[in-house]
Amino acid sequence: MRLSKANTSFWLIWACALLWVSINSYDDPSSIFFSRRRAFQRHYSATREAEVEAYLQNLEKSPPKTPSTTAKENEFFCVGIPSVNRTDKETLRLTVGSLVDTLAEGERAQVHLVVLLADRNPRDHASYGSRWLSDIADEVIVYDFDGKDGSEEGKRSVKEPDDAYRVIPYDLRRRGRGDGHTENIHIDHSVLVEACRHHGSPYFVLVEDDVIAARDWLPRLWNGVANLERRSTLTGHDWLYLRLFHSEMLMGWNNEEIVSYLQIIAGIYAALGALIYLAVRLRRRRRATRHRHYKTLELRVPQSYSFSYMASLALGLWTPACIVLFFLAGRVTLHRLMTFGGAGIREMPKYGCCAQGYAFPTRQLEGLQNLLRNPPFEFPVDMVIENYADVKGLSKWALDPSILQHLGMVEPSSDGKLNAVWNFSFERLR
Repeated sequence: MRLSKANTSFWLIWACALLWVSINSYDDPSSIFFSRRRAFQRHYSATREAEVEAYLQNLEKSPPKTPSTTAKENEFFCVGIPSVNRTDKETLRLTVGSLVDTLAEGERAQVHLVVLLADRNPRDHASYGSRWLSDIADEVIVYDFDGKDGSEEGKRSVKEPDDAYRVIPYDLRRRGRGDGHTENIHIDHSVLVEACRHHGSPYFVLVEDDVIAARDWLPRLWNGVANLERRSTLTGHDWLYLRLFHSEMLMGWNNEEIVSYLQIIAGIYAALGALIYLAVRLRRRRRATRHRHYKTLELRVPQSYSFSYMASLALGLWTPACIVLFFLAGRVTLHRLMTFGGAGIREMPKYGCCAQGYAFPTRQLEGLQNLLRNPPFEFPVDMVIENYADVKGLSKWALDPSILQHLGMVEPSSDGKLNAVWNFSFERLR
């Protein structure tokens, strides 16, 4: 009777867990219950977009900001945003606005915000000369599109809408600059690395112009880098970056990790086997000392049979059922359960995507600038940075959950596929 009740209780609990998983794992791409229709719905990001739009509208109604030439003394983060004009949607204003709309005065003083309008002709950018850009950004950089390489004549032609714009040569290396997309992205990123490196803030934050930030992005970033520095000091292992965004589409049950999954399952069975073995030894010892007292009871209730049956259920039925439930739930769901309340940071040596946001310690910027400024320009920036970290033996981390969400296309494309650059956990934020 006891075994029957135990078995029934287990399956009731298992069924309830399966029901919870089926409801809660709709936005876990590694779960069998993943629903594309529900998972890609915008919740928190849509709320943030409305908040930022309201902030920018109020900014337009307020008196223009007086440009300040004095550097702030307590700037902790130098945030660099490269931007090229987009034909589908202008997202730069949402990105920049979301980084400042929730900051208190003291928090805003910790951030030096640099925007690079990276079009060859900066006037082609929709945000060129915008009031909101001048009011929010601490520095706006444009290229010398007249080809004067920083001469006074070239600067005057660019500085018409805003004298605070800083003009730099388009051909930074003075060795020619190609028209390749990858090469230009590398060089644009290197401009911001150099600008923030010379500015002197302890940390450089690279943010793409197609994201929106969470309300509490700054305190969470501050806590994340502080935690990483403590870990680095204790372990003696330095880090290259802290991701501010990662795509959970790549955080599933990857085929190349099958061996590690099998090792975990083998470890679970080994642990259960060891517990059963210890239980058997303990039972034999107790039976040897209490045989006289339980002699009549043993004739009526075959305890050894009951124990063997219980062990068979645990090893042959209950454990496989739990393992199946784990895989059905999905890897992202399990991570959320194991890090209830927010993990803060997590190490991400593999499957980190994409380049929507990074935080780097200033001590890594010289090598990063040389890496991005000079050829070859064969691979995307995120792949180059990943390889650089591996070669240098530097660890790679991510904020968990992400503090940025990608604002790119999330509707089905012509081939029916949805955008993989998406963080589902961000949409669960409040």
